[in-house]
Amino acid sequence: MSTRLRQIRSIATVLGLSLFTIVAIASRPQATAESSTPIAARDTLPSWLATVANGPLSRAHWGVAVYDIEGEQWVALHNADQFFVPASNLKLVVSAVALERLGPDFTYRTTVYATRPIGSDGTLNGDLVLYGRGDPNLSGRHAPTMTAIFEWLADSLVKRGLKRVTGDLIADESHWDNEYHHRDWSGFDQMWWYAAPVGALGFNDNSIDVSIRPGPRVGVPPLIETRPQSPFYTLDNHAVTGARGTESTFDMKREPGSNRITAFGALPLDERPETAYVAVVGAADYSATTFRSVLVNRGIQIEGRVRTVSDPLASPVWSGDSIALANHRSTPMASVLESINGRSQNWHAEQVLKTLGREIAGAGTWKAGLEVERETLAQLGMDTTAFLLRDASGLSPANLTTPRALAELLTTMRSRPDGDVFERTLSVAGQSGSLKGRFRGSAAQGRVRAKTGFIANVYALSGYMTTVSGREYAFSVFVNGAGSRANPAIDRLVEGFILGWAP
Repeated sequence: MSTRLRQIRSIATVLGLSLFTIVAIASRPQATAESSTPIAARDTLPSWLATVANGPLSRAHWGVAVYDIEGEQWVALHNADQFFVPASNLKLVVSAVALERLGPDFTYRTTVYATRPIGSDGTLNGDLVLYGRGDPNLSGRHAPTMTAIFEWLADSLVKRGLKRVTGDLIADESHWDNEYHHRDWSGFDQMWWYAAPVGALGFNDNSIDVSIRPGPRVGVPPLIETRPQSPFYTLDNHAVTGARGTESTFDMKREPGSNRITAFGALPLDERPETAYVAVVGAADYSATTFRSVLVNRGIQIEGRVRTVSDPLASPVWSGDSIALANHRSTPMASVLESINGRSQNWHAEQVLKTLGREIAGAGTWKAGLEVERETLAQLGMDTTAFLLRDASGLSPANLTTPRALAELLTTMRSRPDGDVFERTLSVAGQSGSLKGRFRGSAAQGRVRAKTGFIANVYALSGYMTTVSGREYAFSVFVNGAGSRANPAIDRLVEGFILGWAP
């Protein structure tokens, strides 16, 4: 052990802190010494940056924090310690915490259990249980087809000789709680994929893929196809195809508390095809209903019904009255985080938050997951008072954080063991993820890895950038209370640093 490390360990022992915490604090940007200085006195804003921002952002609340990683100094601070709604930039927090506490190789297990042994004739005189532990990728995202994982599980059951189940197919979601939607999320949002129900057993992002295109002529219904095809939901198409050049009034609604979807309005003949993703009600039931169809197609008869178990006291798995028959392990956590930060998948972020709660604190709840986040931020040496956390995805407008706090987190993650994994989960300017269509043809293309953020009147971008001269910065830009001019202004600020406008 080096002399330096022995000194640090001694300090940790005296202060009653972990070596992990001491090393993290020692490696973070030195901002806390300024905490007693008035905010205005801490602003260090290059004149060119103010000129670029003050036009389009003059009516908005905006903040910037840019840290020179090599020079270990802040080169731009504006409203850097004031609170902003971060939108999807908040996903950086759950991603960092997941890497710290679970690691990039963590995997989820989904298991099929039986409540009785399979008889010699292939009959299970009991129930079959599909038990979920929160895998966000029971889908076709990392498999050949949407139902391939269920097919693999079914094939394992066939190999075990299962032909008939006299009891029920139980959708067991009791590994977590059954609070499916955060209290801050609007009822409208809950119809769509980005606010799909969060639970321990889910399938296809807990959404139905609805492909929509105009009919062949005016007056006929649009052509609507859904995946997966399932008796779990119904879709009534009351819409019509409108004339070319007319305004689209096409929309869909889902009856409250049901999976009955209705399409209505007019879709112009020249409208481009699109796919919408409608969230389901009863995600565990949705998973098991789909699994049942796969089992039947594999020749396994289910005589009972599909039913959901949410209470551990009613679970045959928790009681120990079950036999494991088949098991699926997910892709590793690193790939889950790529969906969270690259494609900004809200549902995956919330699934990971409840996973943190269950795996680290023993409870698959939002509350437990948020407590793990706060604890880990403190261990990393972060100012936890700069984070007011409500969910993981940033969908709640009640989330608050500061530009400096996120830039510090980004800088700290560069020095962590899985910092390279963390950086690879981010979108690349002009090339991938949610930044694929931004910065194209600019000096920033390929030089920025960052997380985008947007909810109503909130725009954000935080990540890493490399200048044309090779200098590296961690940065965070938040704009609250602005319209569509915000993103071009943010991009212009980033490009300024890329081109070396900053002193």
